[in-house]
Amino acid sequence: MLALVEPLLDEYTGIPVQLADALRALPRTVQDHPNTPRTLEVDVLITELRTAAWEQADQHTLHYVLDDLRSLYAKTPSTTPGCGRCR
Repeated sequence: MLALVEPLLDEYTGIPVQLADALRALPRTVQDHPNTPRTLEVDVLITELRTAAWEQADQHTLHYVLDDLRSLYAKTPSTTPGCGRCR
């Protein structure tokens, strides 16, 4: 299972990082678009998107949980046949 999840939670290219990048780009795009109204409501939405981007970027630390799980399984002796990645 770790082998399947590792690429998704990679600290540099994983889904949390990519989503945070997209969420950071969206407010810039909205703000720079000439048809975007300059209202308080739009300013609030842009602020919310930026906040969501920062919160999502914080999720990149999930890869540390994978490191901890990998270490845990490395310390536990195997009682079943098969390689460690197959368990």
